[in-house]
Amino acid sequence: MYHYLDEIRGKEWLDGWASIAGDFDQVKAYTDLGDLFLVNSKTNEVGILLVMANKFHQMGFTDWEEFKQTVMNNPNFQERVVQKSFIARVKEHCGQLGEYEVYIPTPYPCLGGSGEPETHKKGNLWVYLAISSQTFAQI
Repeated sequence: MYHYLDEIRGKEWLDGWASIAGDFDQVKAYTDLGDLFLVNSKTNEVGILLVMANKFHQMGFTDWEEFKQTVMNNPNFQERVVQKSFIARVKEHCGQLGEYEVYIPTPYPCLGGSGEPETHKKGNLWVYLAISSQTFAQI
């Protein structure tokens, strides 16, 4: 469900999403669906980029470990935001993810796809971020 980066990635890895993330310039983790957990390197504030929703939310935490314990481990957050049950269904269809892989709806729901579990395929996180940011910039 969560993938923590051994090495923090900078804003350049966000591609077009950098503009929506503002000062949140460090990628700390990502979900199986390609949503990102970002940190503002100046304030340490944590935010989440919800890619398919085309939204960024500041989470009100400045301590990464506290955020992980309080929010990321919260069953309601895991289900309602990260979509734990949905991810389980996608995983049944697509199989286990490799390093830097995410489940991607094909086609994207904003382009007419249903977003159902059986429409997902595995793809590289960084390529997904580049293509999805360009797609959302055009619609």
